[in-house]
Amino acid sequence: MSTLMQTPSKYYKNRYADERQKELYKKFPTNSFLGNERNVDHVLRWNTFFRRNLHRLAIDYLGINLHPYQAIILYLMGICQFVVIIACRAAAKSFIIALYACCRCIVYPHSKIVLSSATKGQSKLIISEKIRNELMNMSPVLRKEILRIKDNQNEVIVYFRSGSTIVVVPASENGRGHRSNCVVREEFRQIEKNIDDSILSPFQTIRQPPYMIDPFYAQIKELQEEPVDIYISSSWLDPHWMWEIVDNAYESMLKEQGGCLLAFDESITLKHNIRTQKQMQKEKKKQDPITWQLEFENRRLKENQSAFFTYKMLQQNQTIKRPFYPRNLLDVHMGKKNIYDIPKQSGEVRIVSCDMAFIENKKNDNSIFSCMRLLPDFTTYNRDNQNVTMANGYRRLVPYIESVQGGDTVRQAIRIRQLFEDFGADYIVLDMRNAGIAVYDFLAREMYDDERNIYYTPLCCMNDDGIANRIKVEGANPCIYVVNATQKLNSDIATEFRRILSEQRIEFLVNYETAKEETLPKIKEYMNTPDAEEQLFYEAPFFETQALISETTSLVYEKKADTGIIMIHEQGTNRKDRYTSVSYANYFASLIERENINAGEDYEYGTFIN
Repeated sequence: MSTLMQTPSKYYKNRYADERQKELYKKFPTNSFLGNERNVDHVLRWNTFFRRNLHRLAIDYLGINLHPYQAIILYLMGICQFVVIIACRAAAKSFIIALYACCRCIVYPHSKIVLSSATKGQSKLIISEKIRNELMNMSPVLRKEILRIKDNQNEVIVYFRSGSTIVVVPASENGRGHRSNCVVREEFRQIEKNIDDSILSPFQTIRQPPYMIDPFYAQIKELQEEPVDIYISSSWLDPHWMWEIVDNAYESMLKEQGGCLLAFDESITLKHNIRTQKQMQKEKKKQDPITWQLEFENRRLKENQSAFFTYKMLQQNQTIKRPFYPRNLLDVHMGKKNIYDIPKQSGEVRIVSCDMAFIENKKNDNSIFSCMRLLPDFTTYNRDNQNVTMANGYRRLVPYIESVQGGDTVRQAIRIRQLFEDFGADYIVLDMRNAGIAVYDFLAREMYDDERNIYYTPLCCMNDDGIANRIKVEGANPCIYVVNATQKLNSDIATEFRRILSEQRIEFLVNYETAKEETLPKIKEYMNTPDAEEQLFYEAPFFETQALISETTSLVYEKKADTGIIMIHEQGTNRKDRYTSVSYANYFASLIERENINAGEDYEYGTFIN
């Protein structure tokens, strides 16, 4: 063996250690690990190294393998005080958040880290799925660093042996009263700006480890640590307040003021085998073009200045978590009650609105059926010491949209009747364009549904005598409102839809990501089935709603100077079928409102002719 190997390496004292650090080993028993001067010095040096290189802590200490891009993210998160990451779906955002939080808690004792998102469940998954189920299984060392995890309805907290904590706090008014040295805002585009400004940001305080209370260190300003703000999200349309944060981070990064901006598109998931190309192609088929560009291509898309409807108008109305589902054929044959039915409220009116297509197999040319609930909306106020109730009209809810391939008029008429019966609808709104009159003629006669083995009684038109007189059947239910669109009528329909959107008097299903977290896991049939087609049945209303929003906000308009009429147009190969279906239903709802208000009646539906 060489002399070099036999001789212990020379120990060089740390010239950066202060007087107390140099003598720290004397405070421990001589036979303990920290009773050795060299060991104490090495602990201090390694902790400094790991603080400046969190990716090395994860790899070398915790034993967790990282992709190169994850190592870069973790390194930059460790040295910056203002971090913004805009990344596509499946870019392992939650994994990085969880790993960063754990690493920081280890090397910065007594850290208070807050995880916040638009929903508490979203942040809770980072702890339950990523930290407890994934990271702790990957790293026995991390399991030793974590003292315990509290996970119940009221509190979700990770306690570390270092005295650090990771706490889940909802981004809402209920989140007040917490303190933090680091706030991680997950999917921050879904967090309201006033909540971030008035609740989350005020959490931030300087980390106060015990030694900072000692007068020897308390006056050293270099030891005071700036609180860390981390914003992570997928992309969204501009303008949105998230882009102010992105621009601030970019400017801070260029000026070397502690900021950092990172962005990743879907190529990062393909490069590191997080998703396969076939998966991505399948996912793309589910998405409308704008959603795909935002969620996967990670683009910063600006809203069209010629758009009549903005994303904000529609997104602010995405509040419904419970969809309606029509009965499936097996349940019909077995005579089972629809477990996804929504009981009707007193005075509620229901509409099935239809925009039909009749060219089978034409790309994107589908028939759209929208189910809309009209709930009476009242305001109660006190007048002369008496409570007075005033009708405000109807609150519209759209819990279901269905897209079917155009073509056979008989099949479409039967599908309309199936939805009419399953939804418990009171009215049908029918577009008379193209071959809409042919569908009406089938609805106006007795129809046999061979799938369900049932006869449907005739219906008839309620607002056009010419159409009503085409087919006369005694006792036919006058519940079909036909739309013969003109430029003036289309302008009125668009203007009315815009007004209702702006006043937030219409509600749509929440986005798919929220549904995946809060709604779909509660549907046991969805969770238990291995059949992709059956899963898609439960996901479809959320995808259709997102397609409605994308389609509507892509429409452009022009105003006729001579008449003031608003002309709504599609762009390129875009469609407006969903917009047409829902806006027609909304217009009909407004007609019912006016009819009832003018009559001074309670909100009970009835036949009227316009």
